[in-house]
Amino acid sequence: MGEDFIKTENQRRINEQNKPYDPITGLGSDTCERKPFYCKGITEGTYMIPEHCFDEPVINKMNNAGSVKKFLHSIGAPYTRENKALAIQEYCKARSKHDFEFWAASFCTIADLLSAQDIKFILNPAQRYFLKRFYEEWYAERPVSFVITKNRQNGFSTEIEMLFGWIQLVVIGQWNSVICAHIENTTKIIRGMYTKMIKNYPAWMLNSDTQPSLLPYEGSQKTKIIKQTGARISVGSAEKPDAIVGDKISLCHFSEVGLYKTTEGKTPEQLIQSIVSGVQLAAHTCIIYESTARGVGNFFHDLWIRSTNGESGTIPIFIPWFKNYAYQSPIKDYDKFISSLTEEETTLFEMGATLEGLKWRRGKIKAYKDVWRFKQDFPATADEAFLSTGRRFYPIQDTARLRRGCMKPKFVGDIYAEKNYGADAMKNIKFKAEEGGALKVWFMPESERYNNRYVTVVDIGGGSEQADRSVICVIDRKDMAKGGLPIVVAEWCGHIDHDLLAWKSVMISEAYQHALLIIESNTLETEQTEGDHFEFILDEIADTYDNLFCRTPADKIREGLPPTWGFHTNKKSKQMVCDHQKKALRENMYIETCSEAVDEHDTLEVKKNGSLGAIDGKHDDRHITRAIGIWACYQYMDLPRKYEPNPTRGRISAKRTGMSSF
Repeated sequence: MGEDFIKTENQRRINEQNKPYDPITGLGSDTCERKPFYCKGITEGTYMIPEHCFDEPVINKMNNAGSVKKFLHSIGAPYTRENKALAIQEYCKARSKHDFEFWAASFCTIADLLSAQDIKFILNPAQRYFLKRFYEEWYAERPVSFVITKNRQNGFSTEIEMLFGWIQLVVIGQWNSVICAHIENTTKIIRGMYTKMIKNYPAWMLNSDTQPSLLPYEGSQKTKIIKQTGARISVGSAEKPDAIVGDKISLCHFSEVGLYKTTEGKTPEQLIQSIVSGVQLAAHTCIIYESTARGVGNFFHDLWIRSTNGESGTIPIFIPWFKNYAYQSPIKDYDKFISSLTEEETTLFEMGATLEGLKWRRGKIKAYKDVWRFKQDFPATADEAFLSTGRRFYPIQDTARLRRGCMKPKFVGDIYAEKNYGADAMKNIKFKAEEGGALKVWFMPESERYNNRYVTVVDIGGGSEQADRSVICVIDRKDMAKGGLPIVVAEWCGHIDHDLLAWKSVMISEAYQHALLIIESNTLETEQTEGDHFEFILDEIADTYDNLFCRTPADKIREGLPPTWGFHTNKKSKQMVCDHQKKALRENMYIETCSEAVDEHDTLEVKKNGSLGAIDGKHDDRHITRAIGIWACYQYMDLPRKYEPNPTRGRISAKRTGMSSF
C-alpha cells in the first residue's frame, strides 16, 4: 500500500465514522428495514422508522393522515393541546414496540462513562451491529441466544440490560430475567443500570399514574419486581451461585463469563445449566453470554468454540477494538506516522483500523506490562481475544489455522470384535453406531491398501471417571505418498481398564490396515498397582500384533536384546515431539479434524519450571497423541507406498533405530 492510498482510505473511514446518526429520525440506522413516516405535529419532516412499526394500526393511521390534526379528526377527537399530547404519546408507545433505538434514546437514562452525568442511551456502532443480529433472531420468532466476545468498555452489558428492559416494559411485560456476573459487586452495578432507567422512566409509557419502581419480591433483595408490569429481575453471581432463583425465567444475562470460577460443589457449567434449564426454547426468550475473553480452556472459551462450530445453538458475536470509534488519537504528521507503521500495524490497517486508531493503540499498550495483556483486553480478532498467558506454547495464529480442518465426525459409536482381547480381538471387527459413543470417525478405513499408511497412537489414562481419559488416535498418511498431508481420521476417547484399552487399540489398528501401533508406555511403566502392567500387557500384545512400536534398536534385537515396547514420554522426548509439533503447526504439516484436540493445543503452556503441560484444570491427552503421531509420520516411518505382499513390519525397519533414549 502506498502512502497516498493509505491517506485516502483513512479519510474515507473517518468520514464513514462521522456519518450522522439520529435514532429519533432514523437517520444513519441500518439495524433493520425502515420505511418513511410523516405526521405533521409529531415529526419534523419524514422519519425513517422500522417497517415493523406499521404493524401497529395507529402508526398507519397517523402516516395516512399526514398530520396530528387530521389524525384526530379521523378518529372523531377534537384538536386540542391535550389530545395532541395524547396522540404523541400513542405514537411513542406504538413505535417503541418495534424500535429499540428510538425507545432507548427517548426513555432510557444511563450514566455517561466519561462525565458520570445522566444521559439518554444512544447506541454506538458496535451496539448497533449487535442489535441488528438480535433483530434477525427476534423477528424470525426463534429463541435468542448469543455469546459475545468483547473488548473492554464497548457497552454491551448496558445494551443487554436495556434490551431486557425494553422487553419487560414495552413488548411483552411479565417476562422474568436473571442477571449473573462473576462477582456480586458487578451484578449490583449491572442492576443499578436498570434501577436508574426505571427511576427516570415516564409513568405514561406504562399507562400508569405512578412512577414505576423496583420492589423486593416476597421480601427478597435478590429478586425485584416491576410493580406496574409484574416482571421480575433476579440477580446472583458465580461466587454465590445458590442465591440465584431460576423460577420461570425467560431472559438470562450472563456477564463476564470468562471470569466464572468453580465454587464448592458447582462448576460454571453446572451453575449456568441450573439457570438456563428452566428457559423454554420459545420465541422471544433470550440467553446472552458476554465477556472479555480470559484465556482458553475455560467454560467461556469452550462455549465460544462450540458456537463458532455451530454446535451449541448459540450465535457467536465478536467486534474488534477498532470498531469502537472512541478509540482514536489525533495525528499531527501523517507522513511521519505512516512511515513508522510496523508490519502488525499495517495488517491492522488492512483489517479496517484507522491511523488514528493505531495511534491510540500505541499509547494504550504502554499502560500494560505485556502486549498480550493488552490484546486480551482489546483484541483485533476473536483468536487474539483468547490469549491465555504469555507462556502459551503454540502461537495462537498457528492453532487458529489448525482449527480450519475441524469437522463433525461422520460416525459416533464404538468398535467390536469376536472377543475383547487376544487374537480374537482381530477377527470380525465391526463398527457399531452408538449415541455418545467413545469412538469418533471422520474417515472410515479404505479398501485401497498401502504399506505404512496408518499410524495409531495411544495415550493411557485412568479407568475411573475422575482420572485422565485414555485416547486412541488414528492418522492416515496416504496423501504423503504424493506430497500431501497426513490427516486425523479417527479417535477413541474415554475411560477403560488398561488391558482392554490396549486390545481396543489393536482392534482399531487392525481395522485401519494393520496400522503401526504406538502406545505411550509411561502410565503402564510407572503404575505399580495390580502387578506389572507393562510387561503383561504390551508383551502379550506383541505376541499377537506384529506392528507394535519398539524403542529398542533393531540391531540390538538381532543381537538378542529383548525388545522394549511403547513410546516413553519423559522430559526429553516430550520436548522433542512437541517441538516437532510446533513446526508442524507453523508449516501446516497435517490436518486436524477434531476441535477438542485443537483446544488442547491452545491450552498447552510452558510452566514456570520450563516443563510443558496443560493449564490448570485441562488435559493434553489428545494433544500428545497428535504430537507423537505427527512426529512418527515424518521422523520415524517410511513413506507410504502401494501395498506389496510380505511387507517389512514396522518394528524391524532399518529406519527405526536409535530410540533407546526414549
